[in-house]
Amino acid sequence: MSTRGAQLLAGVAIVALGVWMVASPLVVAEALGRPSRAASQVINLRASWGGTLLGIGAFVAWLPALRPWRRSLVGLLGWVMAGIGVARAVGFVVDGGPDTLQWVWLVAEVVIAAGCAAFLWRHRGG
Repeated sequence: MSTRGAQLLAGVAIVALGVWMVASPLVVAEALGRPSRAASQVINLRASWGGTLLGIGAFVAWLPALRPWRRSLVGLLGWVMAGIGVARAVGFVVDGGPDTLQWVWLVAEVVIAAGCAAFLWRHRGG
């Protein structure tokens, strides 16, 4: 298997683990010893744990090369924010009842991910 193929496979495996964590926030809560009572707590578990892994896995699968470093770091930030935002949005739909802070976090995640995507688009040649 090529290095790129192994990288893609690793990224997909991490994304799969992230999807499982997004779908199973109460299992994550139990493993952390953090019982979640409110919808906002469950949404945060989905976003913080599953969403972060979604983003890291997507970054690993996407990463063309570590250099230039600035592009890699912006890519990592963008993919992680996108993963967290997607997981948080799933929580809004599944758990309902997001509080104002959850909306603030979602808007921030979308803005950061969009800013990173714009940066990567402008610097796509190198």
